[in-house]
Amino acid sequence: MNKPIRVFIVDDNRLLREGLASMLEEIEDIVVVGLASSGTQALDQLKQLVPDVALIDIGMPDKDGLEVTEALHKDFPTVKVIILGMPDLTDEIMTCIEAGAAGYFLKESSFEYLVESVRSVQRNESFCSPRMAASLFSRVAELARDRIPESSVKLTTREVEVVNKIADGLSNKEIATQLFIEEQTVKNHVHNILDKLQLHNRLEAVQYARERKLLNKK
Repeated sequence: MNKPIRVFIVDDNRLLREGLASMLEEIEDIVVVGLASSGTQALDQLKQLVPDVALIDIGMPDKDGLEVTEALHKDFPTVKVIILGMPDLTDEIMTCIEAGAAGYFLKESSFEYLVESVRSVQRNESFCSPRMAASLFSRVAELARDRIPESSVKLTTREVEVVNKIADGLSNKEIATQLFIEEQTVKNHVHNILDKLQLHNRLEAVQYARERKLLNKK
């Protein structure tokens, strides 16, 4: 059996913080290694614990989720950060993603999605609560429109296939299975797509393909 995913929770709401810890401890492949009620306290503990995944509240009274994420990404880049927030914080989410966050989880979403998000980022995949996808894509569209000239780059047929699978919400492993290729090959394609298009993440790649009508119509 693989080692359990070591999770650290940062939230100034004690009920939420301890409630999440209690539920996550019931999941076989997850272990909660620490809790913090503030950004400052979190950074002090994280330096000692260095977990696999940190669940961080976006709004805290001292150091907020963005500040903690930036500090972690700089000093401990192997720690995957999932921001805990609300659906009306799209601009803040984009800033956190640029700061190094691997995922964004709505506090009102189901616990099953939280478990899925922890597992996804541990596999070096990004995760976004489904309800946030439309808002994020709209914001990404605004940022991407002026970034890349329409005819400056071309995706290969295989790269377009991969982007379509990403748009369907598939993980790298699922894409590999459907395209009959190795998972590492999928990762290489994703890296090449982002590098070629000068984009930061999978969401931006999907938006690029959508605006250029490269996505298959359902």
